[in-house]
Amino acid sequence: MENKALRILLIDNNVENLKSASDAISKSIPRTEIFSAQSGLEGIELARINDPDVIMIDISMSEDNALEISNIIKKDKSLHLTPIIFTIDLETNRELRMKAIEEGIEAFILKPIDDTILITQLKAMAKIKERNILIESQKEKLESLVKIRTQELKQEIIKFTNSQDELQESNERFKAYIEISPVGIFIFDFIGKFTEINPKACQILGYSEKELLNIPFDVILISEDLNRAILGIEDIIKKEFNEGEYKVIRKNGDVIWVSIIAAKLNHNSAIVFCTDISHRKEREERIEYLSSHDSLTNIHNRRFFEEKMKLLDKEDFLPLSYIICDINGLKLINDALGHMVGDMALIDLSKILENNTRTQDFLARVGGDEFALLLPNTNSSEAEIIMNQIAAECKGTAVVIDDSNIELSISLGYATKAETGQSLSYITKIAEDFMYRRKLMHRESFHSSFFNSLKRTMFERSQETEEHAERLVKLTRIIGETMGLEEVQLNELQLFATMHDIGKISIDNNILTKPGKLSDEEWLEMKKHPGIGYRIAMTSHDLRPIAEYILSHHERWDGKGYPQGLVGEDIPLFCRILAIADAYDAMISDRSYRKALSKEKAIREIIENSGTQFDPGIVEIFLQLI
Repeated sequence: MENKALRILLIDNNVENLKSASDAISKSIPRTEIFSAQSGLEGIELARINDPDVIMIDISMSEDNALEISNIIKKDKSLHLTPIIFTIDLETNRELRMKAIEEGIEAFILKPIDDTILITQLKAMAKIKERNILIESQKEKLESLVKIRTQELKQEIIKFTNSQDELQESNERFKAYIEISPVGIFIFDFIGKFTEINPKACQILGYSEKELLNIPFDVILISEDLNRAILGIEDIIKKEFNEGEYKVIRKNGDVIWVSIIAAKLNHNSAIVFCTDISHRKEREERIEYLSSHDSLTNIHNRRFFEEKMKLLDKEDFLPLSYIICDINGLKLINDALGHMVGDMALIDLSKILENNTRTQDFLARVGGDEFALLLPNTNSSEAEIIMNQIAAECKGTAVVIDDSNIELSISLGYATKAETGQSLSYITKIAEDFMYRRKLMHRESFHSSFFNSLKRTMFERSQETEEHAERLVKLTRIIGETMGLEEVQLNELQLFATMHDIGKISIDNNILTKPGKLSDEEWLEMKKHPGIGYRIAMTSHDLRPIAEYILSHHERWDGKGYPQGLVGEDIPLFCRILAIADAYDAMISDRSYRKALSKEKAIREIIENSGTQFDPGIVEIFLQLI
């Protein structure tokens, strides 16, 4: 399904609803074909023409109309495998929803529609259609095979009665069919004993033919399927046919899934065709798992959580507490350090939450950076203790990036439903409001801590030390003061001198610490750091004023710099000042790949590159100061 464009049909007489859903789908699922209809008849016609993967119908078009549309679709042989989602609202009565379930509707989405839930449901429904098509195809093939084989067997049985010779010939032909069949085939009598079995069946079950002929068939069945198998035999005796899927035990103890199609041969025996469907079952179980779990953290998702909320919103589970938790500044982490680091933070937090989840509790990731815990039979004091335990464990946790780390910062809130008259949705809102108040309270503290972490990470991962940054601050400030810059400008220049290489925190550490010359590919990667630094700075209130300077700090006076190729005074003044100070300090300092130059030789280099790499006017000021 990953390489296939999804086809989705939306049926809704509200044009705005159609456009909103269409926009959300197009944004989140590229290459999706979306068909829209404002009436049931138009929708059915579009469905027959385009064969959509999922159909979404607004139940509020009118009760009879919505159910009638779904009923027509479910009865249409060309469309009956297509999953249908009803969009409902809080006013949709329970009886109508029950009727929809009876009609075979696969899912509901509550309005107003959450884009994340919509996309998750559409993807899950598309996978369900794939599964339906696969099952239908396999069923048709097996039924066809059973019919063919059964007819052949019946014809052979008729011939057996005509003469002994014909009986012998038919028996040999029948055995040949069994021997070469790619499907497991065996015959058993109605007391549960195998009488005939082909090589493929032996291969599936892991026994030799002799072993299987000497054991009853219930030996290979798991205990919970035994009663169902007995009922299946009764069906064969009464209706001459039965099919089903069972778990069986191979000789080596492995449990596998098999599909069984059985037909009655005579009053005492039946023929059975069996196929190993373990791989198909694994895929179905995986799809079912993904429909209720978050693929990144492997904990339950919002869909599962909302179902649990409905189940637990009963008097038996009171007091029912709710804890909400999210990561502070996840977008900032993603923008500054990359989504891989953001994902690591989400995984680390999910593990901490799991460590603090009791057997009776329910944990889920309910949003991009949000997690929620349902705590049945837990009062407010107990919930507060659990919340504080989570906060304490997070306080000592850091997301590791190479040899450095970023502290994991979270905000938490909780509330408790103590009485049946209280609305659980209102309780969750109280918890969320509590969390957002705490988030606002610690916002400045987080940004300051994150800024310091970025600064520390930059120095740890770059060859440029804090001492180098301090020297740059002093040298650029002296140049700025000589040029008559105001105190506000000098402070910005000082911050820029310290943080100009912040973009290097996203460059591969092997490139940053490589002692020799960089390859062409490595150099292209290194040249990305001004742009990365610009994006990081734009996400930080503290760094935003110097973002443009960070972007331009590798430009040259002659226009041969990067990334924009700016020329002369088009390059920001602070960048032209830093270029001279940075080059000079780098030349007179030891590096892993060379020894420091003398001050005289460094000054000569500055003079030789005046007017090409450096602003000649600032070079003159620099020479006077040095």
